[in-house]
Amino acid sequence: MPKRDLILFPHRIAPEKQVEIFRDLKEHLPQYEFVVCQDQQLTKNEYHTLLGEAKLVFSANLQETLGISWYEGAITKTIPMVPDRLSYSEMALDEFKYPSEWTASFNDYLNNEDKVADKIVDYMENYRKYLPSLNKQVD
Repeated sequence: MPKRDLILFPHRIAPEKQVEIFRDLKEHLPQYEFVVCQDQQLTKNEYHTLLGEAKLVFSANLQETLGISWYEGAITKTIPMVPDRLSYSEMALDEFKYPSEWTASFNDYLNNEDKVADKIVDYMENYRKYLPSLNKQVD
């Protein structure tokens, strides 16, 4: 599918998912479209279409057992941006992990907001550069 400057938050809205970080990033990076999937009543097909159109799936999760949504995204050539904690530490390639302390809490995020935003801009503006690693991740 053709990609657009879309960033998804594909997780359920719950305190341990830290959606407020994603919503704050939307305010600081207006050049991109940010979508919280749970803010809409999407069909499975609509959800998969968004995954296919997005360039990035973002996570700041404090609890995750498998992380299916970021992996579904990877299969559709959507870059995962995940913290280096939980199951992500074992499953994601280093290219797609960011330091856990950047989003260990909302206050930690505020202290690292520029680093998180810079990482997002790098992924979005250099999307094609990450495709070989994304293919390796899917394999």
